[in-house]
Amino acid sequence: MHDDLSARLAATSDADRETVDRAVGRQLVTIIAEEMVDGEPVDEVDPFERGDGQPDAAVSLDPIRGRIDEFEAELADRDPTDFDGDALGRIYEGIIPSGRRQAMGEYYTPTAVCDLVSRLTVTDADDAVLDPACGSGSFLLGAQRRLGDLRDSSREDANPTTDRLVGIEPNRTPARLAAINLAAREAETDVETVDVRVGDFFDATLAGQYDAIVGNPPYVRQEDIDDKDHVREHLDDGTLDADTLSRRSDLYAYFLTHATELLRDGGDLGFVTSDRWLDTRYGEDLQRFLLDHYAIRAVITFDRQVFDDALVDSSVLVLRRETDATERNRHVVRFLRVKEAMDGDEIAALVAADHDSNRLHATGEYRLVTREQAALRKEPKWNVFFTAPPIYFDLAASPNVVELAEVADVSYGVKTGANPFFVGRTAEMAELGLDPYVAPLLKASGQVDAIRVTDDVADEWRILDVHDLVEQALAETAKGSADGSPETRVKRWFADNGHDALLEYVRSGEREGYHERSSLVSRDVWFDLGDLPRPRILSTMFTWRTHRVYWNEPEAATSDQFYYVAPNDGVDEEVLAGILNSRIVRLANELLGRRAGGEGMTRLQTKVYETERWPVPDLREMDENRREAIRSAFCALRERELAVEDSTPTVTEAERDALDRAVIPALGFDRDDETVLAELKRGVRAMVEMRETGAGKGTSVLIDRDREGGEPTDGIELPGVGGDGRGSDAGS
Repeated sequence: MHDDLSARLAATSDADRETVDRAVGRQLVTIIAEEMVDGEPVDEVDPFERGDGQPDAAVSLDPIRGRIDEFEAELADRDPTDFDGDALGRIYEGIIPSGRRQAMGEYYTPTAVCDLVSRLTVTDADDAVLDPACGSGSFLLGAQRRLGDLRDSSREDANPTTDRLVGIEPNRTPARLAAINLAAREAETDVETVDVRVGDFFDATLAGQYDAIVGNPPYVRQEDIDDKDHVREHLDDGTLDADTLSRRSDLYAYFLTHATELLRDGGDLGFVTSDRWLDTRYGEDLQRFLLDHYAIRAVITFDRQVFDDALVDSSVLVLRRETDATERNRHVVRFLRVKEAMDGDEIAALVAADHDSNRLHATGEYRLVTREQAALRKEPKWNVFFTAPPIYFDLAASPNVVELAEVADVSYGVKTGANPFFVGRTAEMAELGLDPYVAPLLKASGQVDAIRVTDDVADEWRILDVHDLVEQALAETAKGSADGSPETRVKRWFADNGHDALLEYVRSGEREGYHERSSLVSRDVWFDLGDLPRPRILSTMFTWRTHRVYWNEPEAATSDQFYYVAPNDGVDEEVLAGILNSRIVRLANELLGRRAGGEGMTRLQTKVYETERWPVPDLREMDENRREAIRSAFCALRERELAVEDSTPTVTEAERDALDRAVIPALGFDRDDETVLAELKRGVRAMVEMRETGAGKGTSVLIDRDREGGEPTDGIELPGVGGDGRGSDAGS
């Protein structure tokens, strides 16, 4: 109706479409709201504020007045309280300008999700329920329905269910709609008596503790939080002792911590949040907070986005406040991935059922992994429970496997602070007379399309490399060091020793103001990048379809798109490079990195600390025959890539299989190597396909309240935490 009427009015109006949409939406919301409260005038719903706080230009509805009157008459023949979910909220959201909605993190939550969360958190007919960011009341409506279902049909309650519900909402219009929504569904309840407060959750005065706290906190990224100190004040007030929570946390994390103070022991919390906390560095702080305060009942994700137009993936987090550390540690956590549409009661039953830990249950509809809560302290990447194949779980639990950081150092490539000055094409640098002062550079990962980096590949770009010359200049002018700053002494030495082209280039950079950049001004000699590392092994920040860890034959310097992998003393460099090119590490990279968007497929982004966590067979315990087998297979793979025009994994599959066969025996698995290889290949293929389809995946809610669900499987047993204390991750 809204779309139809807006299109009709836009065709006859001079106003822009956004203004027309809001004008029509205001009228429809007012009609529905007044019908819901038995025709009483609704005066606080209008006007809808613009993003800039200014009123809309007047828009005449006369061209569509007849159709509006028909709609109002049609509505009079219906019971608006029978609408499925939050009809007012749906229309309200539809007319908020998208820019404002994104800035405020305001997204409508589907009825099925609200009902699922209420089903899991509201357990008694007298539960007191709080929604700290209630919007137009979708979650409170779900809680209201749940309370009604829990009340015995023969029991006549003196108090309506609205007496057990409290909402907080910073924006006046949706708060008013929430009160109307709740009052309309309870006979004899006046809108003015419904406890929906207009205000900031972090300023609200709330008496007592709640039995259940539910909601969808606004999705506001950390850099967009207006007053971060204010929302963090409660972290060190003596109740939580949680001021170590990362300041990079997004806003929903603070909603969760503050809600913890208001939830009684044994009470339940159910939030819809972004799933970024499952695989980010700041998310590890939030995970520790949950482990310290809750029995984590379930983390639920969906194969497609929960919200129609939200730009982030979401998870449903279901927690029970538990102050007894022993009870928390032995609790079994459910990681549930919903793959196809499921009945909400079926999902709730999966969460509520008794489960042994370290089990995987998978059907065409869902995947359920269970884990003892104490073990989660050793497993920082909880997202792996939703996607990792079983072979990865075996890999992480193997006593023969260590993290890469135990056998090598991983660090960023060069961050110059001023690429236009320090970096240039080889020919351009030569024209400036800078040949003696530059070194080969790998500027971008797209520059390299084979594991073995050759001189030709490294010849395209150059980087200014004057550290040795600067050190010589400083040493030779040390006797008169009081005569000028180190930088002045170096420049004078350049002039006295025939380095005119370099000196002129430095002065040209200063004319451009590079020396005043904050990243350079703190250096003693602003144009000295220091001793450039020349690592043989390079990993990358981004991965598309092909995982490669490069063998840097010319020992070129690199930009920070590459990471340096420097083996510890006694660790064979070539053997390590071979292992890092195996599917073992490729699978780990798919699981330990994060999705970063992209055209056609979602690319994989891996941070340095995530690279450090790659699982590798312990080279220090490996016999020489195994090392030689890996070394030989790695050499054959990198030479094969250079020998063919198309070096994609399909063309070089035989060589990649041979490398895997050389590495797999070092894992110490108790099953056939060919079986392990087949599992690795299936797992990698599934993870890459997930990224290929991820960039354009659909956006629908995978809960169908009217459909019968499939029977659960008996499941398979997964390895637990190894005796050495290392964590292990779940499979699919």
